[in-house]
Amino acid sequence: MTNIREEIDTVARDANISLASLRAFVAVVEELNFSLAAQRLGVTQPGISVQLAALERTCGFMLCTRKPQIALTAEGQTLFVKARLILDQVTDFENHVDGLQNSMDWRIRIGMSAPFAALPMIARYLAKYPDVDLKTQLGNTTSLLEDVAQCRIDVGVMALREPIANLACKLLSAPLLVACVRASDPIAKMKKVRVRDLANQSFILREKGSLTRQVLEATFAAESETLRSRFALGSRESVKEAVAAGLGITALFEGEEGNDTRFATVPFQSQPKGVGVFAVALKDSLALPSIRAFMASST
Repeated sequence: MTNIREEIDTVARDANISLASLRAFVAVVEELNFSLAAQRLGVTQPGISVQLAALERTCGFMLCTRKPQIALTAEGQTLFVKARLILDQVTDFENHVDGLQNSMDWRIRIGMSAPFAALPMIARYLAKYPDVDLKTQLGNTTSLLEDVAQCRIDVGVMALREPIANLACKLLSAPLLVACVRASDPIAKMKKVRVRDLANQSFILREKGSLTRQVLEATFAAESETLRSRFALGSRESVKEAVAAGLGITALFEGEEGNDTRFATVPFQSQPKGVGVFAVALKDSLALPSIRAFMASST
């Protein structure tokens, strides 16, 4: 580990953008913590601050805020993926030089609102690239889109009403909207269910920002029916447990119910058009091998 004086001198000698400053920038944004970024790069925490500040001086603008939390600025969002691409290319070059072409130093962060679609992709990806540093998190469609835009995750696997023009969106499946009820509920015997059949039912909804909730509300509105809600819960699993407890029924996308025999699902007769589960990433990020390979693991 170098000391802070050596790091300051290195920055002072180099008026141009350095690889060290790009590494500091990427590490701080990915770790969301200066101490963890310093540990990752094997330098001091003040050294990380010096490198990031030097890069911002060279650029002429702030790349990320420090307080109340680390977050990319608009300019930082524009440059973050490009910085990662440069560092990936440098790593690739170093691997060739060292004769380690088959080794990888890949990092990827996956967010998901649809684990039933995301986890098989992750399994295929890790089977092919077992050494990749992969992190996951859960969220709803709204929060995951924000995380992709802010570069807090690299890929989000989520339900969308339609592909988003300024993002790379790969369709994984087009599941049906289904009513999820207890297995003993008379609705469970129906082959399809109409909105008016459910007009007197109490629904347990997902939180605001959930696409499942948005689609359910739109489906009822299209039929001029009132959606009766008992309350909302913040995760798919908690909603399902509420149904199992007899507190009401809910709506899911086909496949989200899992193999739990406590439930039965019945497709809605009127299905939303265009809704699908997509893998979503920034278009520029597809130049990164780790992200391009993950998007390719959908089949």
